[in-house]
Amino acid sequence: MTARPHRERGFVAIELAAGVALLIFPVALLVSSLPGWFDRQSLARQAARDAARAVVLDGTCRPDVASAAAARITRGGGLEPGDVSVELACEPGRALDRDSVVTATVTVDMPAVAVPLVGSVSAWRWTATHREPVDPYTSRP
Repeated sequence: MTARPHRERGFVAIELAAGVALLIFPVALLVSSLPGWFDRQSLARQAARDAARAVVLDGTCRPDVASAAAARITRGGGLEPGDVSVELACEPGRALDRDSVVTATVTVDMPAVAVPLVGSVSAWRWTATHREPVDPYTSRP
């Protein structure tokens, strides 16, 4: 008597659906979120540079000048005003001393997951800082 081969029974449809739901879909969401993270980091760096330079060129520590410079960059990059905050490390309204340094800090909200055509969920904040020197040979009135 010969032994009959044992038939394997499986649930291919269930295994496929579980594999897609538990492995492929989360990885696809992560991969689709990466470009947005890098884009926001780049926008924060550029906004910090422009904010510090605008204040140095103005000659007075003015947070409104820094915020306006940062807003031009972030608005051009598609960020909402509520997703960005700008801080200066100087005394507001005070004239900048020669050969001093202005530090601008820009913080942006980073989306944890960004699903195209659906939306995103904010998870953490990312901060970029730029230090801009004041011209040591500039003249003051």
